[in-house]
Amino acid sequence: MPNIPLSKRALQTPPSPIRKLAGHARNAKAKGTTVYHLNIGQPDIPTPKEYFDGLAKYNDKVVAYESSEGNLQLRTAWSKYMQKTIGVTKPAEEFLITTGASEALIFLFMICSDPGDEIIIFDPTYANYIGFAAISGVNLVSIETKLKDNFALPSKEIIQSRITPRTRAILLCSPNNPTGTVYTKNEIQMLINICNERNIFLIADETYREFVYDGLTPFSVLHLDNNNSNIIVVDSLSKRFSLCGARLGCIITNNQEVLRCGLNLAQARLASPSMEQIAAAYMLDNISEDYLKAILQEYEIRRNTLYNSLSKIKGVTANKPQGAFYSVVQLPVKDSSEFAEFLLTKFSHNNKTVFVAPANGFYMTYQGGLNEVRMAYVLESQHIEQAAEILEYGLNAYQKI
Repeated sequence: MPNIPLSKRALQTPPSPIRKLAGHARNAKAKGTTVYHLNIGQPDIPTPKEYFDGLAKYNDKVVAYESSEGNLQLRTAWSKYMQKTIGVTKPAEEFLITTGASEALIFLFMICSDPGDEIIIFDPTYANYIGFAAISGVNLVSIETKLKDNFALPSKEIIQSRITPRTRAILLCSPNNPTGTVYTKNEIQMLINICNERNIFLIADETYREFVYDGLTPFSVLHLDNNNSNIIVVDSLSKRFSLCGARLGCIITNNQEVLRCGLNLAQARLASPSMEQIAAAYMLDNISEDYLKAILQEYEIRRNTLYNSLSKIKGVTANKPQGAFYSVVQLPVKDSSEFAEFLLTKFSHNNKTVFVAPANGFYMTYQGGLNEVRMAYVLESQHIEQAAEILEYGLNAYQKI
């Protein structure tokens, strides 16, 4: 019998460039090889004790559905947390809790756009945006940024030239995944101005907002315009609190139509996890300010270690990111996907190897990132140094093939 055809949506949803090599990593480990994971943004810093304290306080006899818009305690605690940490006041009523920032973005793609409509992004981009667009039927329009310019945004004229009658939003991630770029107030104000002039949405993915270095202060688009109904913020607890598995994100906006439609979608999927929301609310209410200070210092040390180690390798070009915990690195290879697979399947040094994410999966443009990888500095500094040393041996071995 012939195969039953599948949907274009399913067939066009790409595999994750971060995870598609995971099987090779598992096989390498099964053979006894140590694999240094620089491929994925999974923090190794312990989750705050306050989160587990919140879980321990859960004493209901049934784990029931939470409200579709999210637990009120969590929305209130998140609101207070933003006020305390960055001085932005947003009432709990303007928060919609989602199952991670991923669900928030999928909701927003569907709320802001019809199938075939366009959302502008900047290349290289978070790879899962491409998957979210495929799921929702949205066309992503990419505008290139370049390593040699530290991935700064292009001019207003270039951005405006890509806007069409079907453009519904501009999506910006700052601090950026995968580049680590922290966009300036002038760059973000430029995007606000464009969105106001063209009456389109600005979706600001601020998952890594607190992760800024070199004396920078955490900055939100809401600092520039807190009452603009064209602005939608996506936030998450995953990275800053090592809570990736709790799957807690949110949409923040004063646009009541966006919130109403978001709630309709949220009701269709019932609710986000109950116990995790209650534990997170307790954590946000009780966590010490020293927690974030300590982990930011640690990540800045790791950033410096990675940059300094890579700078010593011949033919390697790395930018020094000011935020998040990623760096896009140019390697002296023609195909970073092939090289990443080589490291996991055909190479080891002292029975150790490195797992990096090929950067071409973070680009919409043809041939973008073919000789680049994304590295996540989520390991202890000594392991980052060892990983960089192994990478250098791997490059030398690969170039001899």
